[in-house]
Amino acid sequence: MTTQNPLVLDGLPLQDDRVRLFTVDRDNRGTTCFKRFLITDEHKKMAADGWTLSRMWVNGLIGGVPNV
Repeated sequence: MTTQNPLVLDGLPLQDDRVRLFTVDRDNRGTTCFKRFLITDEHKKMAADGWTLSRMWVNGLIGGVPNV
Protein backbone atom coordinates (compact mmCIF):
# COMPACT_ATOMS: atom_id res chain seq x y z
CA MET A 1 0.00 0.00 0.00
CA THR A 2 1.21 3.52 -0.72
CA THR A 3 -0.30 6.69 0.64
CA GLN A 4 0.01 10.42 0.38
CA ASN A 5 -2.00 10.95 3.55
CA PRO A 6 0.23 10.81 6.64
CA LEU A 7 -2.74 10.06 8.93
CA VAL A 8 -2.72 6.49 7.59
CA LEU A 9 0.60 6.03 9.41
CA ASP A 10 -1.07 6.39 12.80
CA GLY A 11 -3.01 3.15 12.33
CA LEU A 12 -0.02 0.95 11.50
CA PRO A 13 1.11 -1.52 14.19
CA LEU A 14 4.82 -0.98 13.51
CA GLN A 15 5.92 -3.04 16.49
CA ASP A 16 4.57 -6.09 14.61
CA ASP A 17 7.53 -7.17 12.42
CA ARG A 18 5.12 -8.33 9.71
CA VAL A 19 4.24 -4.68 9.11
CA ARG A 20 7.01 -2.82 7.33
CA LEU A 21 7.19 0.89 6.59
CA PHE A 22 9.52 2.24 3.94
CA THR A 23 10.28 5.80 2.94
CA VAL A 24 10.96 6.71 -0.67
CA ASP A 25 13.25 9.54 -1.64
CA ARG A 26 15.58 10.61 -4.43
CA ASP A 27 19.29 11.26 -4.14
CA ASN A 28 21.02 14.27 -5.69
CA ARG A 29 21.30 12.40 -9.02
CA GLY A 30 17.60 11.58 -9.16
CA THR A 31 17.95 7.91 -8.24
CA THR A 32 15.01 6.56 -6.25
CA CYS A 33 16.05 5.32 -2.80
CA PHE A 34 14.00 3.12 -0.48
CA LYS A 35 14.74 2.91 3.24
CA ARG A 36 12.99 0.83 5.86
CA PHE A 37 11.81 2.81 8.86
CA LEU A 38 12.67 1.14 12.15
CA ILE A 39 11.31 2.40 15.45
CA THR A 40 14.09 3.63 17.73
CA ASP A 41 14.01 4.34 21.44
CA GLU A 42 13.83 8.05 20.55
CA HIS A 43 10.67 7.45 18.47
CA LYS A 44 9.15 5.47 21.36
CA LYS A 45 9.95 8.33 23.75
CA MET A 46 8.35 10.85 21.40
CA ALA A 47 5.27 8.63 21.08
CA ALA A 48 5.02 8.47 24.87
CA ASP A 49 5.12 12.29 24.86
CA GLY A 50 2.11 12.37 22.53
CA TRP A 51 3.77 12.50 19.10
CA THR A 52 1.95 10.50 16.44
CA LEU A 53 3.81 8.84 13.59
CA SER A 54 2.13 11.18 11.11
CA ARG A 55 3.39 14.18 13.10
CA MET A 56 6.91 12.73 13.10
CA TRP A 57 6.73 12.27 9.32
CA VAL A 58 5.40 15.79 8.66
CA ASN A 59 8.25 17.16 10.78
CA GLY A 60 10.83 15.21 8.75
CA LEU A 61 11.82 12.87 11.56
CA ILE A 62 11.37 9.55 9.74
CA GLY A 63 12.47 10.44 6.22
CA GLY A 64 10.66 10.49 2.91
CA VAL A 65 9.83 14.21 2.99
CA PRO A 66 11.15 16.11 -0.04
CA ASN A 67 13.88 18.65 0.66
CA VAL A 68 12.75 21.52 -1.56
